[in-house]
Amino acid sequence: MKMWFFPERRLPVLSCLLLLYVLAGPAPASSAESAPVPVTLGELLDIVREKSPRFAVILQRIEAARAEVVAAGVLPNPTVSYGRYDLVGGSRNTMFEGNVQEQVTMEMPLLIAGQRGARIEAAEKGVSAAEADIEAEYAALVHETRRLFVKLLAGQERVAVLEETAREMNRLTAIVGGRKEAGNASAYDALRIGVEASGIATRLETARSDLAESSGDLAVLLGLPNWKPAAAGKLTVLGVPADAQKLLAEAIRANPDLIAAERSETAAEAGLEKARRERWPDVSVQVGTVYTDSPYSNTTFAGVSVEVPIFDRNQGGMARAEAAKLAARLEYDYTASRTRVAIERAAGLLVRRRETRLKFEKEVLSKLSGLKSMGEAAYRFGKGTILELLDSYRSRTEMRLTEVDLIQTETEAELEALRTSGQLLNYLDTADETSAAAPGNGG
Repeated sequence: MKMWFFPERRLPVLSCLLLLYVLAGPAPASSAESAPVPVTLGELLDIVREKSPRFAVILQRIEAARAEVVAAGVLPNPTVSYGRYDLVGGSRNTMFEGNVQEQVTMEMPLLIAGQRGARIEAAEKGVSAAEADIEAEYAALVHETRRLFVKLLAGQERVAVLEETAREMNRLTAIVGGRKEAGNASAYDALRIGVEASGIATRLETARSDLAESSGDLAVLLGLPNWKPAAAGKLTVLGVPADAQKLLAEAIRANPDLIAAERSETAAEAGLEKARRERWPDVSVQVGTVYTDSPYSNTTFAGVSVEVPIFDRNQGGMARAEAAKLAARLEYDYTASRTRVAIERAAGLLVRRRETRLKFEKEVLSKLSGLKSMGEAAYRFGKGTILELLDSYRSRTEMRLTEVDLIQTETEAELEALRTSGQLLNYLDTADETSAAAPGNGG
């Protein structure tokens, strides 16, 4: 028995995507080179739909399912046979007084047990299931694309923070060098600030390498060679509500994995009905003519042939169909249970991520603005050591990087909540507006 039920619905998103891909035509060999760099999220999703070879592969699978509908509706071919008998001995009148007897027969199978209708129904249900599977795969592709886009934004933010810190280190190195020449700073101070600047430079190179890796991951995901995208935009949270009950209600209605599982079960039921119809043997109608020459004579022939189902009554086909139906039902139940658990997990994780970020902004970021100026002023006037100065800069850098990490992890938790509830595709059009209006949005 199903854990949840929702009526079968059409997939308008998939239909639009199919139309877009047909209108766009196959991507040229240089499509990757023409992709915009940097790209906004909207441009990135256009690239997914119109230029990504991976999406083209996903869409092409629907054609195989549609071909099954064509095959199911084709009527069986008639069979025409010809035979000739030549008299080589015995009495002439055994062959209508002639020396040669020729026979032409046509046999036409008739699907009188409804096999053709059942095959067409099963094939059409297969197309519906394939469409749902494709939309589920497209949703997963969009989720992973959006996650990598967020990762790319976060990587760019980290590089920007470390580049600013590197510039500050260079400025401090000049200040300490000047104080050393004036006799107000020791050689240790100059050495220590140089080591710190080198450490920041190393971290900056590492961050740039990680950023290049994230850009490459996005190109690999979409199958676009020679493409090095940069993310255009600002890293912000989306403001997705962390209400598990609302997310669960949306999942019952729109989760693509659940819809795909339900369509697969419906297709399996149609397959079982097809197997039941095919246990009945085909009836073949035969018509023909038999004629002789020298002298000429002609007669007609009509008959019926049918296989006698004594041993083979399609037991194997029905057993396979029954097993497929049971497997589809179990898969639906598992998908429903898994979705419920995933939503509870995603909602709980989102709540914790959001609380952590808000607490960090209140208790740490609000006090961070004066840290750098206080440490620098204390060192200038001889009230602080080089270690205290470096600690103020290091703390500021670490806290800003922590802020990036918190925003990234919360946004990823929001994307997971949208994916499990089936809202991801519908949310994309309004994500930017929702993000801008979200309360407590940390930028």
